[in-house]
Amino acid sequence: MKYTFSCADIGMNCGFEVMNAGSEEELLEMLKIHAKMDHGITSIPPELVDKIKKAIKKSGKYSFSCADIGMNCGFEIIGAASEDELLQQLTVHAKMSHKMSNISQDTLNTIKQKIRVA
Repeated sequence: MKYTFSCADIGMNCGFEVMNAGSEEELLEMLKIHAKMDHGITSIPPELVDKIKKAIKKSGKYSFSCADIGMNCGFEIIGAASEDELLQQLTVHAKMSHKMSNISQDTLNTIKQKIRVA
């Protein structure tokens, strides 16, 4: 999995971005250097770290199987480009195969915990 972040994602008027970092920790270390060199910030406050972590984008191939949440219909999504794409495909499957008009928030939260990214 790769990690991407842009200062603009948290409202900073800055063109800095990190693309394809190998881990969240690597990305945060790069941001610490950037913050010090370009913004004069020697220590990133915890609330800003939280804001940054929420804005980090993960890239990779997203996968999910109904069996992951105890449904034995055999349906599986492999290689979706994003979580949103996967959830859109899953919504169609839920309507067509499980006659679900919508996915409850509790079920959606469970699904999101079971999504795999490689």
